[in-house]
Amino acid sequence: MLNKILDKFKNIYNKEAFMCYFSPGRVNIIGEHIDYNGGKVLPMAISLGIYAAISFNEDTICHASSNGFLDEKILTFDINNYEKSNDFTDYIKGVIEIFKTKYNKVITNGFDIYLESTLPSSSGLSSSAALELLISHIINDYFNFGLSNIDLVKLSQTAEREYVGVSCGIMDQFACGMGKENKCILLNTETIEYEYIDFVLNNASLYILNTNKPRNLVESKYNERCIECAEALSILQNDLNVANLCSVKESDLISHKSLMKDNVYNRALHAVKEELRVEEACNSLNKGDLVNVGKLLNESHASLRDLYDVTGLHLDTIVSLVQDLPFTLGARMTGAGFGGCCIALFNTNDDSLIKNELNKIAVKYEEITNCKLTYFKACPSDATRRIIL
Repeated sequence: MLNKILDKFKNIYNKEAFMCYFSPGRVNIIGEHIDYNGGKVLPMAISLGIYAAISFNEDTICHASSNGFLDEKILTFDINNYEKSNDFTDYIKGVIEIFKTKYNKVITNGFDIYLESTLPSSSGLSSSAALELLISHIINDYFNFGLSNIDLVKLSQTAEREYVGVSCGIMDQFACGMGKENKCILLNTETIEYEYIDFVLNNASLYILNTNKPRNLVESKYNERCIECAEALSILQNDLNVANLCSVKESDLISHKSLMKDNVYNRALHAVKEELRVEEACNSLNKGDLVNVGKLLNESHASLRDLYDVTGLHLDTIVSLVQDLPFTLGARMTGAGFGGCCIALFNTNDDSLIKNELNKIAVKYEEITNCKLTYFKACPSDATRRIIL
């Protein structure tokens, strides 16, 4: 891959790249739609991600090209004079903007960059967060700004929230920027306290299945869910001293049900119960009880379907088909939903057996949804990093 992107960079820009980087995507094992509700989440970085070859310029002009976004078309902007353009460069501009406005950093040089993504586009595996962390690390390293990895995580989240316009929690950026091989991260999104949990499956395996139904978070109901949760919290805070939905007891939520619209109550109930599932999943992983982890994955998907309403035909179809396999421990949607991917925990590491069954499922899935199913094995990866040439 490294030689490929170096050659691509040279062909496009007629010069050698100065630096190369890799930034992983992420998958969330459990704890969905609670990172913006102060909850605990359990993501991990994965081995798929975005590679970059880059060289800085003497002027302030940036040229950006990618195989995964706009088929190697070169997009250009000035670091001192840019506007949103509703393409992948908005994530680059957003990071530059936050460096300048929130961290008071002076960026004097533009750059030429080529991006090669192995992440499926719009699949819910955090290609946007991976790109934000990628650019954050590149700029931080080149200009010797000295920001820590967690600083860059926070900067990248701010870029997506304030510049791109998605009301995301910190989970995606944290997983991409703090991941470790063979580990998932138990992250308290309220306090940013975290610990690494061993994710070594031995005779089991985790697969990611892509519905290939793309979605755009800005245009989806993602922000609507954030607003509904904020409404529930506001009602509860009239009587309770709580900082976020995930710190609410289920009994307290039930006692306030009559004060909420049904959809608002359902969103809050999902958040409260999903928080408990995360804690139980961590305990089960530490004990090696993958059967219970699978059960929790199934319960999480049902809650996201019935209470949070973020699944839909494509995700529900593939999860249902996979759950029926005799060696499946559990399956659920992962990411924001509205399309994208699901994960499946299998009680076998026989990849030939798994692929044979998934190929059969793919036929049924396409008959129902008119979309093709793709899949790959998920392995925990290290965080965003420079690749030494």
